[in-house]
Amino acid sequence: MVLDPGAPVPTADELPVGSSARIIGPDDPALASALAVPHLAFAEPGTGIGSAGVDELAEAVRTRAEDGSVDRAVARIGAGLTAVAAALESGTVLCAGQHQPVGAVSEIVGVGTLPTARRRGLGLAVTAALVADARSRGVETVFLSAGDDDVARIYARLGFRRIATALIAEPTE
Repeated sequence: MVLDPGAPVPTADELPVGSSARIIGPDDPALASALAVPHLAFAEPGTGIGSAGVDELAEAVRTRAEDGSVDRAVARIGAGLTAVAAALESGTVLCAGQHQPVGAVSEIVGVGTLPTARRRGLGLAVTAALVADARSRGVETVFLSAGDDDVARIYARLGFRRIATALIAEPTE
């Protein structure tokens, strides 16, 4: 899906109540959680409320700290290769995602909501924050892949439109 160039980015007032998101810097204490939430989200795909919550998030954060992914993200953020956005409630990351700018193009990746926090507009808010950040960096083309039609409808609310289907290949065992 590609964002129409003229699509306006919704302001906080235009998003569902309680669904604001912000860009997470490399020194932000929320970074490890912002990297962990999408892993829990993709383990329970779809848009329905799921079972993984704050307890599972704490374990996933420990895993991210041990596997070096936080250090790699800090380096990528510092180099301008990645931007991370998150929606937080009472200091807990409930939804997060990233965009990967290269010149005038950026791909939004890994937008995921903690399964127990779904259906509140958080994915929409995180995606809007990522689009706003990409545009502030001079990005002209923003694209992403939606996992299914329900997710695609969320992105369509921001002005993304389907232009092709991506092929996902997996190795055979």
